[in-house]
Amino acid sequence: MIDFTEKISGRKLGGFLLPLMLSAVFQQIYDPISAAVAGRYLNEEAVAVIGACSGWSGVAESVFVSMTTGFSVCINRQAGLGDSRKLRAVFQTAVKLTLLLALGSMMLSLFTEPFMKIANIPAQMRPEARRYLVWLLLGGGFWGVQNLLVCVIQGRGESGFPSVVLVSSAVLQTVLSVVLMGGFHMGVEAVTLATLLGQGAGSLFLVGYLCLRDWGRELIRPLSPGGAAIWKDLLGSETAKSLMGIMTNVGYMAVQRRINAFSVDVIAGYTYASALMNLFMQPLCAYAIAANIMSAQNVGRGNLRMAAGCNRQMTRHGLYWCAGYILLSPVWVPSLIRFLAGEGASPVLLQAGNTWLYLAVVSYPFLVALMISRNALQGMGYYKVLLLLGLLEMGARFAGAWVLIPWLGYGAVCFNTALAWGVPCAAALWLYQKRMKEAWRGLYGEEQSDGR
Repeated sequence: MIDFTEKISGRKLGGFLLPLMLSAVFQQIYDPISAAVAGRYLNEEAVAVIGACSGWSGVAESVFVSMTTGFSVCINRQAGLGDSRKLRAVFQTAVKLTLLLALGSMMLSLFTEPFMKIANIPAQMRPEARRYLVWLLLGGGFWGVQNLLVCVIQGRGESGFPSVVLVSSAVLQTVLSVVLMGGFHMGVEAVTLATLLGQGAGSLFLVGYLCLRDWGRELIRPLSPGGAAIWKDLLGSETAKSLMGIMTNVGYMAVQRRINAFSVDVIAGYTYASALMNLFMQPLCAYAIAANIMSAQNVGRGNLRMAAGCNRQMTRHGLYWCAGYILLSPVWVPSLIRFLAGEGASPVLLQAGNTWLYLAVVSYPFLVALMISRNALQGMGYYKVLLLLGLLEMGARFAGAWVLIPWLGYGAVCFNTALAWGVPCAAALWLYQKRMKEAWRGLYGEEQSDGR
């Protein structure tokens, strides 16, 4: 177990980050593989359905993953303070809130028609899209529970077992999607059904792990009702993180509505490219997760020097990955798009996928700086800043959807990612520097620009 409030050696940090990266990559690899499986066993229209529904997939992720990640910030802050009684109350209240939202998501699965209308899903795709969305909404709760438990265990410095569970869950999802589509001849809804089953199994294993650990049993027993202050803190962190995610995905959905008006081949090419973008983004997200944990725990201890140093270190390493991606993109981008789409893919599909992915990869440095600065601000307790950043990203995507895409066509879709990450990135960096100076001055009584 790693104590993030003390100086960590490069070897220990690498030992923590490597399983985090591997598990994140394995989790995300399901998206391009499931799209490729749908294209081979079904058709390109099935791939287009996945892409057409991706706006709602993003909203579900914002509600459940962003929410539980927000909870984990509060939990990690309590872990840094060392108050086991309050830590238990915060954890148990977070579980209750997650289960309540899971129930709400299940209820929404009965009403999919409005979701399809809002997303502008073409009429010929709606029968399959309806089934796809039903399983997506039914499985949202497992998504949230699994992420909450993973964040809590990682916050204790134990990344090995959660990584094994996440990798196993991703492998199970992949196998199930192949079996359901290839063996049982299910439609594209097999993708979200497999996700539900895989994440449900992962959640059970993580609960079992908590029960086997002394510190895990202390979180579970005895039951604690939690006070009004705990509910307020959790809802403040969760609401800010979730609303930020929802705003960014509402903007993304506005762009997706425009994309859904293009041909099936363009939608399919964009779907393959988007899945690959998310896959290669995962090592970058691992640095942001580490920065989140380190910032929250060190701010809880009042150690701004350590928090600032960790944020600089995570940003630097994330940018090294970005440089590698960009330099090698002429090789891996067209190769992987061709591999996923298959030999019979049309030139229109390949061009749509390659163009969008090239420009998304060049925009990764904006994303790294945005994620780490944003997580650091949240760890310092500045929840409202997340709403501002979400609003900026949503505004940039709306500008693309309402102004640029009607004017420039699919080319504006490709440039919109850089705009949507670049605008909030500039704001996040400025706010992080400003808040860090204020906190440093209040704690140490001296002027510092970045905790140096």
